[in-house]
Amino acid sequence: MGENTTTNQGTHSIGIVERETGIGRDTLRIWERRYGFPEPARNEKGERVYSDSQVRRLQRLRRLLDQGLRPGKVLPLGEDALHRLEASLFPQAAQQTDASIQTLVDAVRCADTGKVELLLQTQYQNQGMERFIVETVTPLLSAVGELWAGGRLQIFQEHFLSDQLIRFLNTEIAKLQKAGGKPLVLLATLPGEEHTLGLLMVFAMLSSHGVSAVNLGGEVPMDQIAQAAQQFRADAVGVTFSGSYQYTNIRPHLLELRQLLPAHVEIWAGGEGVRRLRKLPAGVTKYNSLKKLPV
Repeated sequence: MGENTTTNQGTHSIGIVERETGIGRDTLRIWERRYGFPEPARNEKGERVYSDSQVRRLQRLRRLLDQGLRPGKVLPLGEDALHRLEASLFPQAAQQTDASIQTLVDAVRCADTGKVELLLQTQYQNQGMERFIVETVTPLLSAVGELWAGGRLQIFQEHFLSDQLIRFLNTEIAKLQKAGGKPLVLLATLPGEEHTLGLLMVFAMLSSHGVSAVNLGGEVPMDQIAQAAQQFRADAVGVTFSGSYQYTNIRPHLLELRQLLPAHVEIWAGGEGVRRLRKLPAGVTKYNSLKKLPV
């Protein structure tokens, strides 16, 4: 199965860790030597493998580094000090979770498919698509991410929720798209970006405003995006970058995509990965929030 799994349950190859955290394998090795963390085990081939808890901590560290902190400041921190630092930088994470979100989280913990589907449907009917994305899906994913990072939720439970959301949103988006008209937006993630839930949330927001869109999905070669934009006569191409995408690659990849597309086709870039980007190629617009999409 290549680099995607190891023979030991609960362990992850360095390639998986690099992809899930956005921290390069060379950096992981340097940190291992310099700070004593992470502390990978070795599989039967002598290759580094990382536990679930180490991946969780690395994702937490990555988020702190994205705030401008230096590795030497955060890597040596113990759990209590790490929690205090996170609470000071991300006070929203410490706030009380809304009751409806907590109910959904509890259903996810139990892997109760029927209950999760019912709760999502109820929230959607009460809120409509735009509010559902902003007031239910976004805080739900945030809450689940915090629980996973803190070791209070399992990886399979997070994946279970993602699967439920993808199926639910695709079903409801298809209904909305039947009434969609111009302008046409083409959606995709670039090679190396496997996380597509953020892209689906953009699709949902556009659909709620009657904007016709085509979702090509994840890891689409850039030349194929350009060909699709021409065939569909797209007015804009939207791409998303998760926090685990290699940060140093984002700007050059956007520049490459910009050069492949006609000048009149706008590029919209969103997701956690682009938040820190300041200088963007001409013809690329960054959206830090789903609420600010041009719809």
